[in-house]
Amino acid sequence: MKKIILLLITLIPLLIFSDIIEQKEIDLNGDSINEKVILEGDYISSIFIDNLKLKIIGNESTTIELNFGSYEPKIEFYDFDGDKKLDVFIKGYSGGSGNYIYYYIYSYLNGELLDTKNEILDLKTSFMDGFKALVRFKDAYTYLALSDRKSEYIKMKVYNKYGQFIGKIKELFIGGIGELEPYDFGNDGIYELKGIISISGLYHADRIGYAHFIYSVKEKRIRWLEISKVIYVK
Repeated sequence: MKKIILLLITLIPLLIFSDIIEQKEIDLNGDSINEKVILEGDYISSIFIDNLKLKIIGNESTTIELNFGSYEPKIEFYDFDGDKKLDVFIKGYSGGSGNYIYYYIYSYLNGELLDTKNEILDLKTSFMDGFKALVRFKDAYTYLALSDRKSEYIKMKVYNKYGQFIGKIKELFIGGIGELEPYDFGNDGIYELKGIISISGLYHADRIGYAHFIYSVKEKRIRWLEISKVIYVK
């Protein structure tokens, strides 16, 4: 009679540890006791870090999955909501031709303030007859002259020789955030976000101008907006 031998194998869970990208100790809630703030992630290459997460260790510890990877991620501390407590500002770069900025702001006391899913600046744009483009934000608008690229646009059959728009896509291309930094606009100790977004015409490299903005995280609104024009040189 054959004996049946059961072989029991114990499965040990594989533990995957993220790399510590940056670690700082700072008082986030005003109790004069420093919390440990850790930015972790997985090195995909020597310069790109994926699966970024923020860990805060203190009386109340928390872990926030940031849901993005980036180049050169870093953490800084500013008061964005005006509660006189420091918030955590995480920023990194997407790389590629656009090299846009990913960002996240976290309040240890109140939770998330602003993340990468929020649209700071909702611009409406369109090509217009007469070799110009309309850029609108809410009730404010301006026109950008495109006559400096007139011959190129006629050649590409976007305009005819009479200046009438004949292209298929009327909207311009609005890029991601190309520059972003905390900025104390009111000089009151409460920080806003100062940044730049690109405005392009027929394709990404057809750069028409930039939207320069200052956004109040506390008030959840644009405090200042200016549109600049790029002169086309063939």
